[in-house]
Amino acid sequence: MTRRAGCPAVLALAVLACAGCGQGDGAAGGAKPAKGGVSGSIAVHCASGVKDAVMEVKKGFEAETGVEVNLNFGNSGQLLGQIELSRLGDVYIPGDVGYVEMAREKKLVAGDGRVFCYFVPVVLVRKGNPKKVAGVEDLAKPGMRLALAEGNAAIGKLQAEVFSKNGLDMEAIRKNTVDTPVTVTEVALKVKLGAADAGLVWDAVAAQYAGDTQAVAIPLAKNVIGSVPAVVLAGARNPGAAEAFVAYLVSEKGRRALAARHFSVDAPK
Repeated sequence: MTRRAGCPAVLALAVLACAGCGQGDGAAGGAKPAKGGVSGSIAVHCASGVKDAVMEVKKGFEAETGVEVNLNFGNSGQLLGQIELSRLGDVYIPGDVGYVEMAREKKLVAGDGRVFCYFVPVVLVRKGNPKKVAGVEDLAKPGMRLALAEGNAAIGKLQAEVFSKNGLDMEAIRKNTVDTPVTVTEVALKVKLGAADAGLVWDAVAAQYAGDTQAVAIPLAKNVIGSVPAVVLAGARNPGAAEAFVAYLVSEKGRRALAARHFSVDAPK
């Protein structure tokens, strides 16, 4: 991580350390005994791109089980680094399955995890599309100001594949890039505020900013879809509740909460 001491990432680790105390015994955070044989609290490392949906799922899961869910948000690569450094947390939710593979190589996860929604990259532009962006290829045109997430973010990883798949001039993209935000939501905010003409974000994130921006679709044949998984961590202090939370994400109740926040719960066709 490149941020200085005292940054949100450091504070998050402290929160997770506290959240881990007493997990699984019904005492953490004052959590009440829960239904279904699970109790206590869990700490969840969650990619910022799926923040709104997971917060909605958290409400339902806590109300139904009594398990307290402590959320730590960041980009997928940052979170993986925090998990490796601290060995704290019960569940990892990155923006793409590739991060679970990286975590598995480091022996940080238990099992394969479960995909619960899909991220579809779109080009986000300012309301009214003043630069007349018709497709992803227009991002390489001279004079464009781009906000493109850094490579540690899931969108940063997948956008490189999208650009390659569309045969874009990467030097032109580099010259047009005026900002490299840490998360996909920060990319959307840059476009909303006019600090950039365009950026790549997930379709669900674009829907959250629809009042101030608009999305330009990328044809499926020329796009790269992200599969969003949830996986129990190898060092989970409350594995039973962690498994229950992952199961809730893929349940019908979880799917309804995700769909209500504009997330694709079925693979795009």
